Amino acid sequence: MSVNSGPRAYRLLLRLLPNDFRVTHGKEMETVFQDNLADARAKGRVAWAVAWLKGSVDVVVTAGRRWSRGLPGRSPRRASATGRGNGSAYEWLVDVGQDVRYALRGLAKAKAFTAIAVLSLALGIGVNTTLFTVVHSTMFRPVPGVNGADRIVEVLSTVSGREFQEWTYPDFLDVRAAETPIEELAGWKTRTGSFGGLDGGQPVNLMYVSANYFRVLGVSPSLGRGFLPGEDVVPGGHKVAVVSQRMWHVTPEVFRGHRPLVGGVAGELDVWLPLTEHPSMLEARSAAEDREWMWLLTLGRLRDGATVDEANAALHTVFTRLSSAYPESNEDRGARAASFGSFPAMNRTADLLAAGGMVVLVGLVLLVICSNLAGMVLARSATRERELAVRLALGSGRARLVRQLMAEALVLAIIGGGGGILLAHWATGFASSGGLGLPAPAAGWQVNGPILVYSLVLTLGTTLVFGLFPALRFSRPELVASLKDDTGGGARRVGRIHRLAAAAQTGIALVLLVVCSLFFRAVGLMNQRDLGFEPENLFVAHIDLTSEGYDDPEKGEAFVDRVLESVGATPGVAIVAVADGIPLDLIGNFTAVSRTDLPEEQSGTVTVEFTRATEGFFPAIGASILQGRGFQVTDKASAAPVVVVTKSLADLLWPGEQALGRQLRVPLYREDDQLYTVVGVVQDVASSVATRDIPHVFVSLRQRYRPRLMIALRANADLGGLGQSIREAILAIDPKLPAPVLVTSTSLVRRSTEAQRATAMVAAGLGALVLLLSAIGVYGVVAFMVANRTREIGLRMAMGATRGQVLRRVLWDAIRLAVPGLAAGGLLAVAVATAMRSQLLGLSPVDPVSFSAAVGVLLMLVLLASFIPARRASAVDPLDALRSS
Repeated sequence: MSVNSGPRAYRLLLRLLPNDFRVTHGKEMETVFQDNLADARAKGRVAWAVAWLKGSVDVVVTAGRRWSRGLPGRSPRRASATGRGNGSAYEWLVDVGQDVRYALRGLAKAKAFTAIAVLSLALGIGVNTTLFTVVHSTMFRPVPGVNGADRIVEVLSTVSGREFQEWTYPDFLDVRAAETPIEELAGWKTRTGSFGGLDGGQPVNLMYVSANYFRVLGVSPSLGRGFLPGEDVVPGGHKVAVVSQRMWHVTPEVFRGHRPLVGGVAGELDVWLPLTEHPSMLEARSAAEDREWMWLLTLGRLRDGATVDEANAALHTVFTRLSSAYPESNEDRGARAASFGSFPAMNRTADLLAAGGMVVLVGLVLLVICSNLAGMVLARSATRERELAVRLALGSGRARLVRQLMAEALVLAIIGGGGGILLAHWATGFASSGGLGLPAPAAGWQVNGPILVYSLVLTLGTTLVFGLFPALRFSRPELVASLKDDTGGGARRVGRIHRLAAAAQTGIALVLLVVCSLFFRAVGLMNQRDLGFEPENLFVAHIDLTSEGYDDPEKGEAFVDRVLESVGATPGVAIVAVADGIPLDLIGNFTAVSRTDLPEEQSGTVTVEFTRATEGFFPAIGASILQGRGFQVTDKASAAPVVVVTKSLADLLWPGEQALGRQLRVPLYREDDQLYTVVGVVQDVASSVATRDIPHVFVSLRQRYRPRLMIALRANADLGGLGQSIREAILAIDPKLPAPVLVTSTSLVRRSTEAQRATAMVAAGLGALVLLLSAIGVYGVVAFMVANRTREIGLRMAMGATRGQVLRRVLWDAIRLAVPGLAAGGLLAVAVATAMRSQLLGLSPVDPVSFSAAVGVLLMLVLLASFIPARRASAVDPLDALRSS
C-alpha cells in the first residue's frame, strides 16, 4: 500500500461510520487523521499504516463512546431508505448471509486449519453417531417383530440367592400350570443342527420352543400356522417346524427371534422346532423329568393390568410350595420376573453399563476433539485480535462480532457434521451385534430420523463448545492495547486455556493407551503362556448323536469305537480321541469334588471342571502325563470308576502326598454317589474359558457316556484336504449324521480371547485418534507459546543463550505441559483397569509394563510434536526478534 492511499482509506473509513458519528466528530477526526498521516509519511512506506492507527485510535474510541452515551437505547444505525427498520428480519438475514460469506472466505484462506478442523469433526461426530445408532437400535428401539413388549417378562431362576437363566423342565411345567399374573409362560433353547439329505446336509441355527412361544411374543407367521398345544406334550412325537423368512417365507421378515444367536452359523435363526423335540428331552436321563437339570430358558406374557411386582409375589408363593413338595431339589430355589428388553435380563445391568461405558469413552474422544478445536480457534482468533478491535472501534456491537465468529464455527461444524453422518452411514453397514459382542438384536441398524436429530444436536453442541468461548473472549478485547499491537496479556490468557486443553487431551489419551496396552499384553501373555496342551495341528469336529438314536450307552460306545477306527485310519491323522470338550472350547462342565478318606465337613471340597474322554485323549491334545497313566480301552462301565486329575488339584487335595490310588467323590449328577480312583496326574491345562483358572478332572467317557461329543485328532501336517476326508470317514459310518465341520484348536484359542482382542482393537483405534489429536494440540500450544515469546527468546539469545539451550527449554516446557494430564490420566486409568480386572486374563490392572509403555509413547509424542516449533524458536535471530517488538 502506498502513502497516497491514505486519503482513500480515510474515505472508506468514513463510509463505514454512522451518519451521526460523522456529523458530530467529522472535523475533529479529519484534523487528527491528516496530522498523523503527514507524520506517517515521514516514517516511510512500510510503517505508515501502523503509525496512523496508533496516533488516531484514542480519538476514535473516545468520540465513539461519547456519541454512544449521548444516544441511550439507540443503535448507531439509522433506518434505511427502504423503510426496513433496524433489527428487522430482513436486515438480520442479510447480516447472517454476510457473516457466512465472510466465514467461508476466511476458511478458504486458512486451508490447513479448515482441513484439520473438518476432518477432526467428521471423525468425532461419525464415531459418536455410529455408536449412538448401535445403542439406539439395541437399547431404545423395540425388538424387531415383537408386539406388546410392555407385557412380556423374562423369568430367571434363583438358587440360594444367585440368579441363573436356566430352569428345570419340571419347574417350568409347575409354574405354567399355577395361577399367577403370568398369563402364558413359554420355554426356549437354541442349538445348531443340519439341513439336508444323506450327504450330511448344511448346518443351520435351531430354536426349540414351547407351543405358545409365538403367541407370547405377539408374532403371527406370514404363511401357515404356529405350533398347536398338542404339539408340545410327548417328547419326540411332533415332527413339525416353523422356518424363518431367510430360509423360507413363513415367519414375518422382520422377526429374527427375540434374542440374537451369538456364535451361530450365520447369526440368525433358521428353524423353530417343538421344545419336546430337543435332544435333552430324548436322552435316557430325560430332562423332561429331571428336577436337577437346569437347561431351559423362559419368558412370559402378563395378564392385562398385571405388574412385574405382582408376578414376583406369585412366583415366590409357587416356589415356596415346590420347596416343600421337593425339598431335595427345590430347596433354596426360586424365580424372578424382569421386564423384557433388548438386553437379556441376566446381567442386564452389566450390559447396560458396558454400553454406557462405550458411549462415555467415545464421548471423551469428541470432547478431546472439541477442546483441540477450541485451542485452534483461540490461536487463530488471537491473530485477529487487532482486526476485531478495529471493528469495535468503528462501531460494531459485541453481539455482531460474536455472531460473526460463531458463523465461522457453525460453518465448520456443518461441514464436519455432514461428513460425520456420511461416515456413520458407511460404518453402520459393516456393524453387527456379534462383531461388537452385544447380546441384543442388530436388525435395523441404520441412520434414521432420531439418529439424524442426535447428529444435529451433536453438531450444534460442538459448535457451542469450540466456538462460543473464543467468540466471547475476543469480542471484547482491550481496544487501545490491541490496536497498538500490545497483545501479551491476551496471549497469556489464551496460553492458559491451551495448556488446560492439551493436558486434558494427554490424560484421556493415556487412559485409552493403558487400556489398549493392557488388553494387547494380556492376549500376548495368553499366547505365550503354557496352556498345558498343544493347539498346533490339533483339530476338532463336533458331533451330536442325541437325535440319531445313540443316546444308549452301549450303542454309543460301539459308534465311538468305529469313529476311532475309521478316523484313525485316515491318511494324515497321527492320533485320534473322542471327548465332550477340550481346553478353551467355551463349553465347560463343572462340579465339586472332595476326598473320600475324610468326613464331608473336612474333605476339602474343590470346584473343578470335568471332561469325559477316551483313551488317546492326552496324547491327542498334547498334554503330558506326570504320574500314572491315561485312560485305556478297559476303562469301561463294568470296571471300577477312574479319573485323571491335574497337578494343581492333586496339590490342593493332597499337599505333599501321593495322589495316585486315592479316591474322590466326583458327583457328575446329583444322585451320582460313585467313588473314583485317581490313576493319573497330568500337567495343568487351560479351562474352557480363558478368564478362569480352575483345576480339572478327567473321567472315562466309556464309564460316563454322553452323546454330545467332539472328535479330537492330531494331524501330521496342516488341515489341507483333511476336513473332507474326516467328513467322509464319519458319514461312511452313518450317512444320517450331520456333516461335521473340522476346526483348528488354534481358532478356538483365538475365539476364547475374542472379547479381549475386540476391546484392545477399539481402544487402539480410539487411542490412535486421540494421539493424533493430542499431537496437533501440543504442536499448536508450543507453536503459540513460541510465537508469543519471540521477543523473550531474542533477549535470551542476545544475552548469550545458545540454540541448544533454547531448544531444550522449549522441549522442557512441552513436557511440563503434559505432566498434569499424565498424572490425572494415570489415576483414571488405574480405576478403569481395576474395573476390567476380570477380563485381563490374570494380568494385573496396574501392570507396570503397560503403564510404562503408554507413558513412554505419550512423552515421545509430546517431544515429536513440540520439536518443530522448538527448532523454529532456536533459529530466531536476536536482532530481528528485538526489532519486531
